[in-house]
Amino acid sequence: MHRRKGSKMRRRILLACLSLCLLTLLTAFLVPLPETLSPSTSRVIRFRDGSIMRVYLTADEKWRIWTPLEEIEPLLIEATIAYEDRYFRYHPGVNLLAIVRAMAQNLRARRILSGGSTLTMQLARLVEPKPRTVTAKLHEMFRAFQYELRLGKHRILEFYLNRTPYGGNYEGVTAASLAYFGRTPNELSPAEVAYLVSLPQAPASRQPSVRNYQRALVARNRVLARMQAHKLMDVKELEIALENSIPTRVQRFPASAPHAADYIRLRDPDEVDTRTTLDPHLQQIAEGFASAHATRLRDLGAYNASIVVMDNSTREVRALVGSLDYWDDAHGGQILGFAIPRSPGSTLKPFLYALALQEGVMTPATLLEDVPSGFSGFRPANFSGTYRGLVTAEFALSHSLNYPFVKLLQETGYRKFLSLLDAADLRTNRSREYGLTVITGGMEVSLLDLTNAYVTLARGGMHGVPRLVVPEHNTSHSLLNPGAVSLTLRALSLRDRPDAPQGKNLTNPKAEIYWKTGTSWGRRDAWSIGFTPDYTVGIWVGNFSAEGADSIVGAQAAGPILFDILTALGSQSQRIPMETDYLMQVPVCALSGMPVSERCPETKTVWAVRDRVPIKKCTFHRAFLVEKKTGRRAQPWKHYATGEVEQRVFTVYPPLAAAIMGLEASGSPEHGGHAADTQLRLARPTDGMRYLATAGIRRSGRIPLQAWTDTTDGRIFWFINDRFLAQNRSGETYFLTPETGRLRIVAVDSAGNTIRARVTVQQM
Repeated sequence: MHRRKGSKMRRRILLACLSLCLLTLLTAFLVPLPETLSPSTSRVIRFRDGSIMRVYLTADEKWRIWTPLEEIEPLLIEATIAYEDRYFRYHPGVNLLAIVRAMAQNLRARRILSGGSTLTMQLARLVEPKPRTVTAKLHEMFRAFQYELRLGKHRILEFYLNRTPYGGNYEGVTAASLAYFGRTPNELSPAEVAYLVSLPQAPASRQPSVRNYQRALVARNRVLARMQAHKLMDVKELEIALENSIPTRVQRFPASAPHAADYIRLRDPDEVDTRTTLDPHLQQIAEGFASAHATRLRDLGAYNASIVVMDNSTREVRALVGSLDYWDDAHGGQILGFAIPRSPGSTLKPFLYALALQEGVMTPATLLEDVPSGFSGFRPANFSGTYRGLVTAEFALSHSLNYPFVKLLQETGYRKFLSLLDAADLRTNRSREYGLTVITGGMEVSLLDLTNAYVTLARGGMHGVPRLVVPEHNTSHSLLNPGAVSLTLRALSLRDRPDAPQGKNLTNPKAEIYWKTGTSWGRRDAWSIGFTPDYTVGIWVGNFSAEGADSIVGAQAAGPILFDILTALGSQSQRIPMETDYLMQVPVCALSGMPVSERCPETKTVWAVRDRVPIKKCTFHRAFLVEKKTGRRAQPWKHYATGEVEQRVFTVYPPLAAAIMGLEASGSPEHGGHAADTQLRLARPTDGMRYLATAGIRRSGRIPLQAWTDTTDGRIFWFINDRFLAQNRSGETYFLTPETGRLRIVAVDSAGNTIRARVTVQQM
């Protein structure tokens, strides 16, 4: 009878235990895991090789860097288990034997010496901190069981090592490893592993400091002994590890490429760990040259500079520098200089040049006017202040002449060019109208976008977006004809240019360098963009305050940095091959570079884009009927006998260009040409006059320039010793304050009429 009752009681107890287990099991799956299990982590930005570029504090002001278990030194994992919970791999989250042993120790000591917590229970306490009570302990035990069921051993270890406090505001083994040793937790020695394992039990009294040194050393050595006892190291390794010191100070976290890190953090705010395309070595090169040129730039009046380096083959950004000094608050050092829009000066000209070639508007040999003229109130002046009259298109690009390109924009099509800029991702404000000023810097662009557009030139006209993170999908499309790009590159590689650097950077390059400089109005922005077959580098120099200075000039301020970096980068290839499949050689007038007319006396062969050869024939050589005796143009009201007139070919230059080039006339017959219908009279000065300039007397020696013309627009252009001086209207007086010596003064009207006077200025 008693036996049956005992058996029934045991069954009830067993059933109750099974019911409790099932209820606990069911509850563990039904109760959601705590939201605080995965706290916010520090934003980590990495270089392309995986090394840390920069780390940002979390919202709760912690250094907490999430690291997969696979990237943590295995010895550290095993040492943590051996020291904290050697039966971790065998218990279900709670080690009842350890709890019983801890209770016995606490009773004997009459104080709490141990809680018998497993690693899983410690994780539960970290996730949901509570006062140390029996209820709290039961809650930890339930969570530990739940974690074992829901997460598994691997994830529990991963969470533990990423959540454990290691002193100060450093949570997780990676933050501690970087702070105390300057290395990630897969690069630690046994002694360093032991020190980190010792910290979680008493982080405040063991973290690096001179005061904590002895206590921390004892704790570290205790862990080393445990590691050797568990066969994680041999006796010889133990002896070596015991001789190592422990850190006494916290190291600074990585903070490389701060502008690039800020930019990527703002661009992708929801990411936690980002691997960029930046190369630590190339970043160091770019930052080094920015620092090396800082004093020189400040002497020029520029306190800011930005640099972009891109790999041509992949469009990956290899280096980004936002300013000369990230910590220079006085000059906006933390502004992302490579991302803000600024006036690009002349740096958009290569794209118009290529567009005009592929549209069949010109060839590289086509003559363009370079004159001091205007377009409905807009007068584009050359940087040098001088004009050449007529230049080839290739010369105009290599010397960055303004009037030829404004005229070329007008002929090629303003809307076509804007569409090209849109396709190249250069137009930041698509609703704004810029007019013809767009080609001389009227439209703002960012250095990053402009450098990427030059990569398109380096890649034969294939365009895509710049790549900043890995992996990042990138597609490309054809933006420009490869043949047009090849001819553009030929102009950009010419060395006899005003923006060419002096010295070894150009005379002994490792590869062909293609480059363009630019200076904005008011000399606020200096640009230099260049590339080799492998890399494209963009440089901007100026002030974020938009304050200009006379020496903020592309060739002078930005150019030296460009050539230093390109030379340092080197190149595997010597030059970018010419795309001859997209080109053809065509005969053109030897003078004008235009397609040959039947009147052109000489021809030459030039490259042109295949199927895009200009149609308009040469206009410089024109046939006129002239009187045989006088050579003057035959007049329709006169009656001529047979043989008194004949047809002759004349070279007819644009009037203002002819005057600048020192030609006596347009080349057409004396009567019946442009000058026959208008007159130009010089009022002042008189030829042969002498002027006295008295030192110390204002306005002494000034020469009045006044002329009259009956052309429709009434414009008169003044030249002094073949250099353009000014423009005024018929009858207006312009006062010239000249240097002493002999002066040759020339007045030219828009019809090409020219009149001269020679004067002498003497100093008294």
